Amino acid sequence: MRKTLGLLAFAVTVAAPNSVRAASGAAALRYYVGTWSCQAGAIGKHVSKSTVIYTFDSGLLREWVDVPTQGKMTMPYLNSIATSYDAKKRRYVQTGMDNEGNWWVSFAEPWTGNTEQWTNHASSDNNIRRYEWVRTNRSTFSFTEYPSRTATRPDFRGTCSRSP
Repeated sequence: MRKTLGLLAFAVTVAAPNSVRAASGAAALRYYVGTWSCQAGAIGKHVSKSTVIYTFDSGLLREWVDVPTQGKMTMPYLNSIATSYDAKKRRYVQTGMDNEGNWWVSFAEPWTGNTEQWTNHASSDNNIRRYEWVRTNRSTFSFTEYPSRTATRPDFRGTCSRSP
C-alpha cells in the first residue's frame, strides 16, 4: 500500500469544463483544498478506502492521506505531502513521506487543461515513477500511477470525491 494517493489518473478523453481547468502557478493548487473520500489500489487487486485532507497556506499545499486498517493490512497507511509552485523554474514541486519510511520528490510542468503529469526525480527506493492526475469536475479527480517514466501500462489507480 506504499502507493501515494496524493500522487497520482484515468485519462479523460473529453475536455473538462472551464471551471475545472487549473489556474496558473500556486493558484492551481487551491482546487484540492478540502476533504476527499478516495478509493485506490494496485491494478487487479483489492481497492482500499481512504480519506485525504488538503490545506493551502502561503503558497504551500499540504496533503494528509489516511488509509485505515482494512483487508489484509496490519496497520494503517499514512502519508504527508507538500506541494508548491517554483516560479523561477515554472514547475510544481512535491515531496512526501509515509509511515513506512518511504519518501519521494516529484516535479510537474505547468498543467494543461485538467491534467497533471508528475514524475519522481528522487525516491527512497530509487524507483522513478510517473503519475497522471485528472480533475474531472469540481468534486472528482482520479489518478493513475505507472511503474516507470516510460511505462504505458499503469500499476495503480484511484479516484477521489469531495466530501460534503
